Amino acid sequence: MTLTLKQRVASWLERTLIGLALLYLAAHTLPKAWTTLNTDFPNYYMAARLVHDGYDTARMYDWTWIEREKDHRAADIPVIGLLPITPFSTLAMLPVAGLPPLAAKHVWILLSLASLVPIIWMLRSMTGLSYQLVVLALALCFPLHRNLDFGQYYVVLLFMIVAACWSYLRGWHVAAGVLIAVAAACKVFPVLLLVVFLRRSKWKVLASALVTLLIAGALSIAVFGWSVHRTYLQEILPWTLHGEAMPPYVPSASFSGILHRLFLSEPQWNPHPWHNSVLCFALLMPTLQMLVLAPAVLLIRKSDGSRDRLLLELSALLTASLTISTVPALYNFVLMALPVCVLAAVLIKARRYGWALALLIVYLCIGLPLPSPKKMAGAWALLQIARLPLLLAFLSVNYGLLWVGSAGKRTESGMAKYVWGGAMLVATIYNISSTLHRERAVRSEYAYRLPLQQQGFLNAQPHPAPHGVHYVSFSYEGYRLVTEAQENVAAATSARLPDDLSFTSTGQSSGPGSILVERVGAPHSQIVDLQRGSQVVLDDARQPMLSANGRDLAFLRDDHGRGRLMQRTDFIKEGVRESALTAPSLKVYEASFLSGREYAFSAVANGREPEIYLTDTSHDNSPLHLGETRYPAISPNGRWMAYSRFQSNGWNLWVRDQATGMTRRIADVPCNQVQPMWEEDSKTLLYGTDCGRSLWFTAIARRRVIP
Repeated sequence: MTLTLKQRVASWLERTLIGLALLYLAAHTLPKAWTTLNTDFPNYYMAARLVHDGYDTARMYDWTWIEREKDHRAADIPVIGLLPITPFSTLAMLPVAGLPPLAAKHVWILLSLASLVPIIWMLRSMTGLSYQLVVLALALCFPLHRNLDFGQYYVVLLFMIVAACWSYLRGWHVAAGVLIAVAAACKVFPVLLLVVFLRRSKWKVLASALVTLLIAGALSIAVFGWSVHRTYLQEILPWTLHGEAMPPYVPSASFSGILHRLFLSEPQWNPHPWHNSVLCFALLMPTLQMLVLAPAVLLIRKSDGSRDRLLLELSALLTASLTISTVPALYNFVLMALPVCVLAAVLIKARRYGWALALLIVYLCIGLPLPSPKKMAGAWALLQIARLPLLLAFLSVNYGLLWVGSAGKRTESGMAKYVWGGAMLVATIYNISSTLHRERAVRSEYAYRLPLQQQGFLNAQPHPAPHGVHYVSFSYEGYRLVTEAQENVAAATSARLPDDLSFTSTGQSSGPGSILVERVGAPHSQIVDLQRGSQVVLDDARQPMLSANGRDLAFLRDDHGRGRLMQRTDFIKEGVRESALTAPSLKVYEASFLSGREYAFSAVANGREPEIYLTDTSHDNSPLHLGETRYPAISPNGRWMAYSRFQSNGWNLWVRDQATGMTRRIADVPCNQVQPMWEEDSKTLLYGTDCGRSLWFTAIARRRVIP
């Protein structure tokens, strides 16, 4: 068949663009990805490596804990963290966990590249597009390059979603449910795709998905234990859903990022919002998300079982889930390869070539790495999120095709539509109410925040200093021990351990003539004294705690991630023997130490929730049965013990009278107050709080808790 001039030009242009994209991939992306470790591959790898090495992984979501383990292995990357990754998603790295990190990434890159072959074949099979057009859609996808560079998960996720659609169209409904469930176990949001099959009453798909999710959960629990999954479900997932699992005020292509920036204040990260209004945020956040998602649900037509209709419905739900995501990173949008192929095929079949070209341009722009100037504030922040309106434009085309395809055709009963619409309305009203309550409550904590000069993303382990406060400040440059004066904020100084060791832990203690901190490197941690020229006081130890007289040192020593509380008397002297204060059966998390007979610690026994144990004249490492508790801090006069207790909304401060055993809650806020430390008056607490910030990205606060 003879091609027209226009067709020959289009074919030449397609081949040229594909060639240029492949050249960029071979000359730039792959060499960079192959030779560097950067976020996010090390996050997945480190969790699997800990399991491979036989470590207890109950605390792998703890920033400090996993950073320490990363540095013990000399991984060549400044910062890692598992938020908001699911435990199950890291299991894919188990086969390569025994390899060095960079070698493991090589295997993952090859797997991602290999996944592109069946993805292209299945997209061609489902949509009827030419191989050249499908390859072009992937070639113009810059997020694909970002996935390979970061060693991210989304190429494999795209494979699972495309394979689920392809399997369903071939009548393999069980396989489709299994694939969607595995994708959801990895990244949660693909579970929304099951709404299509629920509306269409495809019970085999739903049943196989449910069984697979249960099996995936059981497998993950068998590998990592229940504790880390409890942490994920109770603490991480809720914060992720309301947009605060990662710093929420950074301009991003999400309703969450925009609305946080415009309407919510935060003393350090967003001190001057465009209009400081918790009410506006609470009204707009759930409403906008539901307005975007609702058409994808309501336009599903059970009566239309055609291939194009089903693919359009699945594409709409996938695009809508990316649009309302609270943590949209550029690499997420490699998943848009499926919707663009589906929509392009429908438009080309209808001979709407101009619309198809415009859609391709929008798709290309969605994936571009747009600049995001951080200094623009208030309403100007809207200029930084061009990806969101582009996503909305793409989604509008998808909804338009669904609407046009429904015209004149028999639809399902109106009752079902009203039930779904009513359910979404109730969910929106509930979310507005809960968001308003939460955001008002967390901002009540601002009254106790210290206006620190040297604040980083994470500010932790506050300790009273002779003329102010010590704390550890984390930034992309590492961890610094900072001292700030109480009355004169400008009188802040900072101290950092030698640059050849990349991480200074939050463990610290101060006393007469000593400032002890933990220094972490390969293969283990050391306790050093900053007042003596960073002299090593103790090897293979963390979280130093000086006794009240400044002579005895308590510390934690780990065995495969299981902490044990130890003591060394007259720690400055050479040859002094160490003694264990806790049994090996207890996995110690934190401790507070006054003397060898007065200390408290939080620990886990037999896989249960962490709780606080106490030793004094009447106790011998006995649990206090205070519920799920951590971070004990005994006051200098021995009368009080402050601690954090987890109850539904987060870790909040409590105080226990050591003489009577009576307890009293200090605050009731839906965020975290952790790491309390008493000032010398035994009435005032320093502590870390992430209220109004991001999960566990704490600031420092001071509160008088004893009259």
